[in-house]
Amino acid sequence: MMNFNFKWSIQKAIVLSILSIVFITTSCSSDAPIDNPEPEEPTIEGRNQFTLALSASPTGETKVYTQALTDVTAGVTVSYDGKGFEIPSTRTARIFGSTDGKSLYNLDYGGGRIYKFSVDGEESYSQLFEKNVEFAMGTAYPRWTKASEESASIHYASGSNATRVYDENDATKFIRSDVTLRIMSVGLNNLTFGSIEEIIIPVSDTYLEPYTINVAGTDYDHYNYVGRVDAPVIAGNKIYYGMSKSAYNPEKPCSGRGCPPAIYKNTETLVLDYPSLTNPKIISTDIAKGATNGYRTPVAYKDELGDVYQIISVPDNTYDTNILKISNGDYDESFQFNLSDLLGENTRSYGWFYAGNGIGYVPYLRSDETNSNSDSNWSVARVDLYNGTAIKMNLPTNLWLRQYQSAVVKDGKFYMAITPTGKDGNVYIFDTTSTSPDGFTVGATLENLAEGTYIGIY
Repeated sequence: MMNFNFKWSIQKAIVLSILSIVFITTSCSSDAPIDNPEPEEPTIEGRNQFTLALSASPTGETKVYTQALTDVTAGVTVSYDGKGFEIPSTRTARIFGSTDGKSLYNLDYGGGRIYKFSVDGEESYSQLFEKNVEFAMGTAYPRWTKASEESASIHYASGSNATRVYDENDATKFIRSDVTLRIMSVGLNNLTFGSIEEIIIPVSDTYLEPYTINVAGTDYDHYNYVGRVDAPVIAGNKIYYGMSKSAYNPEKPCSGRGCPPAIYKNTETLVLDYPSLTNPKIISTDIAKGATNGYRTPVAYKDELGDVYQIISVPDNTYDTNILKISNGDYDESFQFNLSDLLGENTRSYGWFYAGNGIGYVPYLRSDETNSNSDSNWSVARVDLYNGTAIKMNLPTNLWLRQYQSAVVKDGKFYMAITPTGKDGNVYIFDTTSTSPDGFTVGATLENLAEGTYIGIY
């Protein structure tokens, strides 16, 4: 990943932000289609189409192909043999769709550009807008998340560029690591850019205190700092960003892979006022210990009552996977949902999907059997947050779901595209009201490629 230095003085940051906004304002209009500034809606009414995405690496680089179907039930076969619309991607494309299925949005991760397509049917996707976000974000590797039907968040925080703060009266006394988060909102109608905000992520008192890690037979004091920020969700006038932590040893500095992992003392989330993206604060809970930023799968959702439910990711089996509840701007300490306990096995998850009325589906690694995220040892659990239950679904074995990106809810049914590693699979249509591990029907057949995996249905 490319590293960028955001250690600016306040005066310089203000000037550069103003210049960036001016540049964006003047340059974005050239990216919009001249002959179609207000794209017409696709002619298909409602959600009558589903986009299926296949990730493949036939020549070493990651490519993503899509197709749109009006029918994903049994009897339909989906093949990418010489077919499919190629989504722009330097590394695996970060895609999300509109709820009605008419629009598809893509971040070319590594290419620094975002796209909006209309879903026209089969292999036909019309590019409506393309915008360069690298200049605005200062990196070709930002992350982005659909925050609502109207807007998305593009954001970037690099822990490797943290400012190490020492006591002003004692240059040998380490205090904390300051990490800068850069955020820009994007209007999804025409991919319009909002203002850019830069925030120094607050450090809670919990993580101002060091802990000891033994490295090669020597004990060192380590301090946690924010390594990544992602997976925002909007609830009321607040937006909640998940975070992961990294460990820093001022006596023996180390960054990147191969360094000692962070030891989580609790769970924390960054909260900002919305839509201003200002007034940062940290909320935390001791109910669980882990990261809240996820990976490719969505992490947090607002339910019908306005509460936020958020799954945490855990580094190993000394932690339990939990789903937490945020209500009225803070963690609800009375809510308990320990997925590992409810399933009777250790689990690791990087996200989940909300199907409505407290029901969700969680892809998870069976970490008692393997500790590697690369192993094809994943399952899916149906969770009922309101009644405190979790059920392992009777799906095929040999699944790898770490990079699974999207599922769809339509008419009370929940859709996932699931293929065992290196084999053909199916669209699974789950009955969200069923408490049976067999509460689904098997839909369309998904033909796979040798190095392919279906990463979502949109």
